[in-house]
Amino acid sequence: MTRNRLLAGGAVLALFVSLPSAAAGANPAEAPKDVKPRAEVFFDDFSGNELDRSKWQVEVTGENFGTVNNEQQAYVDSPDTIYIDHDDGNTGAQNGALALHPRYQQGFQAPDGGTYDFVSGRVKTEDKFEFTYGSYSARIKLPENATGSGLWPAWWSLGTSINEGKPWPECGEVDVMEHVGEPWTSSAMHGPEYNGDTPITHQQNFEGKDPADWHTYRVDWTPEGFTFFVDDTQTYQVTKAEFDANGWTWVFDDPQYMILNFATGGQYPQNVNGVTEPYPGLPQESVDKIKAGTARYLIDWVKVEQ
Repeated sequence: MTRNRLLAGGAVLALFVSLPSAAAGANPAEAPKDVKPRAEVFFDDFSGNELDRSKWQVEVTGENFGTVNNEQQAYVDSPDTIYIDHDDGNTGAQNGALALHPRYQQGFQAPDGGTYDFVSGRVKTEDKFEFTYGSYSARIKLPENATGSGLWPAWWSLGTSINEGKPWPECGEVDVMEHVGEPWTSSAMHGPEYNGDTPITHQQNFEGKDPADWHTYRVDWTPEGFTFFVDDTQTYQVTKAEFDANGWTWVFDDPQYMILNFATGGQYPQNVNGVTEPYPGLPQESVDKIKAGTARYLIDWVKVEQ
């Protein structure tokens, strides 16, 4: 969910642009092959009483992470913003769900001295679980009614080489799901010549379904490319052959780690909704949802198969 930043996923202005089929004038044999998983190598159904720190790290703004995309929140390590909800009858999850829950906290000061009016949660598997190729998926419930313009939950992965001398976007990023309060979600990829306003992006519409219902977002990653799915229906496919045909550098043969986060406002939502007040990309009605505690992002489970 990085957009014109030094670290972290998605597309800004070219949100609705997909790669032209001609650019993919690829031999069908070069298209990504269906992933037939042999083993489940990572699974978390958030069935414990708190986040499993053997699988996830919590990112803290101003401590191990900086502000990006002009987002309006500070990420904090707090049970108010990151917790497990076991009310399955109410949430529709099974065995509990991870909740990322932004809160209004006017004038909050981060460890680096920066001030914010919102705090939220961001977790990652970096140094806990990293992988190359396979199928990674998550069952997700977006904020209530998906009407919070400028609320920005995301599910994505980032190349581990970001800490090995390859800054973003050279490290490679895959946005499996992003949502900014519109009646669609988006997927995107970022690399050296395709980032920020990346042309590698696709909008997923729900055709009468509620985007805020539970949906499973998955991407199958092979040496030949990526295939994206929502509820087991293929929504988008990108091949390495397309990259080669466009002269773009393929940076997706190194390990990636997974990230779940809930941002508020910022550059990408603002480019979509045009809102400047009271916060960039975040209108008053969404601020009111955060203040009322009704804006939260639920994750039933996360899985990786290879």
